[in-house]
Amino acid sequence: MTSAEATAPAATDPGAAARRPAGWHERAPALLRDGYSFVARLRGEDQLRLAGADGDVLRIRLMGRTATVIRGEDAARFFYTEPSLRRGNALPELVVGSLFGHGAVHTLDGPAHQHRKTLFTTLTGAAASGQVCSRLARLWDERAPRWTGELDLFTETSRMLTEAGTAWLGLELAPEQVGRRARDLVAMVDGFGSVGARQLRARTARARSHSWVAGQLRRRRAEGTGGDDPLAVVASFRDADGELLPLRVAAVETLNLLRPLVAVSWLVAMSARALESFPAVRRGLVAGSVDPLGFAQEVRRVYPFAPLLAARPTQDVSWQGVLIPAGSFVVLDLWGTDHDPRLWPDPDVFDPGRFAGRVVSPYDLVPQGGGSAETGHRCPGEDLTLAVLMTLAPRLAASGLQVVSPLAVPLTRMPPEPSLTVRAGGSV
Repeated sequence: MTSAEATAPAATDPGAAARRPAGWHERAPALLRDGYSFVARLRGEDQLRLAGADGDVLRIRLMGRTATVIRGEDAARFFYTEPSLRRGNALPELVVGSLFGHGAVHTLDGPAHQHRKTLFTTLTGAAASGQVCSRLARLWDERAPRWTGELDLFTETSRMLTEAGTAWLGLELAPEQVGRRARDLVAMVDGFGSVGARQLRARTARARSHSWVAGQLRRRRAEGTGGDDPLAVVASFRDADGELLPLRVAAVETLNLLRPLVAVSWLVAMSARALESFPAVRRGLVAGSVDPLGFAQEVRRVYPFAPLLAARPTQDVSWQGVLIPAGSFVVLDLWGTDHDPRLWPDPDVFDPGRFAGRVVSPYDLVPQGGGSAETGHRCPGEDLTLAVLMTLAPRLAASGLQVVSPLAVPLTRMPPEPSLTVRAGGSV
């Protein structure tokens, strides 16, 4: 009998249900129901904690397979350095079909992933941050002073990021199309934690966005004019086999450059909540005594963004003395790691000053994944995300915008609601 069979008795055995460990039932519905609080609630079930572990290793059933749930800096290091762990076959269709796209870099492993990743690390460096943030700052400075009454800050931000992102990439976008494209890009992200209407909207939005981007890539290839903007780079990129990316995959990867940038709208909305909740931080940003980078890092740490990540080992592996069967899931609790009190004292307290003088490791702050962005699976757009937040944080603080929406963020919705009502005209 294999270790996997020993962990989960066969369903065909009439006595299997009676012999299963307490709590051994499918947890995917609970993940969709509980959202970011999913793993924290699991930790309240003592029978899920594995013998010999320190309470940070749980064994559950997820999507029909044994799953070992881990958290913490050492867990993240294991997740990103254990060579047998593979990502491509661990991503659920709900995420691939709506968020990443089939054939995306996220679904690759090994040399194929390493080669494809160079496309993203090349395009999302300091030059990209400069271009995007320069245009974003100009858009904010033009529009924010004209805001009156109540408005949706999330919507306004998503439109500005769509404009800044398409200009950076070299995608053509008429002014009257900005709202539509922004809504579709937001919908693609908003659907990953749903099996219902949000998932359907996400897939419909992806189809429209894919067609729009593929059309422009097709024209670029037909014209053969080259160019050095990101769209031209994607259009001419050759995969590890030396062949041009299929048009479908090139469109997927172009959206994987634009969609995550627009997704920073969620973090901008969380930034506004933080400034409303902590007036001293707002005043500090205006006065220059609060570091915008520390503020941006603390927003990413405290507020919900990505909940967890999964991988599957190609062979039996061990973590903290616990056997993890080949083909099962290893689930890294991102939310739990970013709120681990061993790493972050008083983890639920919003304190940008905690980053003063602190060197963030690749494995202790993981809101967008961990490890190396150049050689591993860490999000290559993390620096761009930080640059956007650092650009807008002082402007938000000085704007006088007052948050009308509830300040508390329900942890049961993945991702949080893509909306934030604010009132213009307040004072700092």
